[in-house]
This record gives sequence, C-alpha cells and structure tokens, in this order.
Amino acid sequence: MSDIPYADLIILALIAGFILLRLRSVLGSKPGDDFFAKKQQSAADRLQFKQDPVVQLDEKSLKPKPKEEADAYLMMLADGPVAESLRQIKSKDPQFTATGFLQGAKAAFEMVFDAFVKGDRQTLKMLLSDPIFQHFSHELDNRTKQENKSETTLVSVIAKDITQAISDKNMARLTVHFESEQVTVIRGPKGNIVEGNPSELHHVEDQWTFERDLTSKNPNWKIIET
Repeated sequence: MSDIPYADLIILALIAGFILLRLRSVLGSKPGDDFFAKKQQSAADRLQFKQDPVVQLDEKSLKPKPKEEADAYLMMLADGPVAESLRQIKSKDPQFTATGFLQGAKAAFEMVFDAFVKGDRQTLKMLLSDPIFQHFSHELDNRTKQENKSETTLVSVIAKDITQAISDKNMARLTVHFESEQVTVIRGPKGNIVEGNPSELHHVEDQWTFERDLTSKNPNWKIIET
C-alpha cells in the first residue's frame, strides 16, 4: 500500500466513485431511499385526492328536470282553485307533488281496505284520524257479532282526481275521487255464499279527504273523511 504513489490513490478513488454512481443509476436506490421516496409519493397522492372534487357532475345532471316530469298532474290541470291551492302547498313544502300525492293516496286506499278486511286496527289507526278510526273500529266490532259475514274483495282502484284542495296556513286538505272495482258476497256461518256473486264486479266511487300539517317532519297524510 505504501508503494502506491499519492497521485495514483486519488485517481483510483475517482474511478471507484464513478463506478459506484454508475451502479446506483443501473440498480436503483437502496431500500431506505426507496421507502422515503414512496412516503413522499403517498403524501403527494393524498394531497392530490383532497383537491379533487368528491362528486363529478356531467352536463346532463346539471340541467333541471322539466316541470312536466316533476308534477305531470298539476301541469295537466287548468288554472282554477284546485291548481292554485296545490301551488300554495308546493310553496310551503317543496317536496310535494300532486302526482306523487295521488300515487300515495291510491296506496293508502288499498292499505285501509286490506286492513279493514283483516281487522288490522293498528294499520287503520296509523292511517286514519281519530274520529274516522273510531268509526271503523265500531264497524269491526259489529262485524264480529253478525252471524253472516260480508266479504269484499278489491279488484282494482284508481285515484282519479283531486276534486278539492285547501291550503289554510300550515294545514293542507286534499279530497281525492277514487274509482274501484269490487266483489262483495255474504257468507253464512259455514262459509257458504248466501248473497252475492263472486264473479260479479261492482263499480264503486268514493271521495276521501286527506290532511297534513306542512310544517311537520312527518310526511304522512291522515285520512279525515271517507
């Protein structure tokens, strides 16, 4: 070692350094360097993710829906007291649509009909105002005392029109005209038919009135008249 001149040692050191740099460029960084590089990249990715919007809206979703789609029934109505009251209700409850209300009214009619046939007082109490519920409950009590039982089947029902609409302060009352097809028979104690024809349809028309406090968080309407 002592026989190598000092100048030659400097040249060997430079050559070794050059070879080391070449190996590093070919083989990549050492594990420690790679770990920190990934840490920096991960942090950058998280920063980029936070800057990106959470919801991407396309041009189609930014366009407002046509009013005809939002409330077809109201658009179909001619100007008059019912249409004006429906607009007042809409102004107090932006989620309200007459089209959606009629769909709900039809479902309520079916539920009340089914609950009355089955004697389901809990469902009736949920849908009916207290005076109407008491009337239905009284009818159910009378039915259990009768020897012959009336049996009615709902074949179809249409919530055809809103015939009256009232917006009084925060209260809304809507009257719906229903048309239904029903089959009614009366059965004796042994289940035999003593009156009526199970193949004969009866066309029935009803007027039911629904009421709701528009300031309430409860979206359900109560039936106050049948």
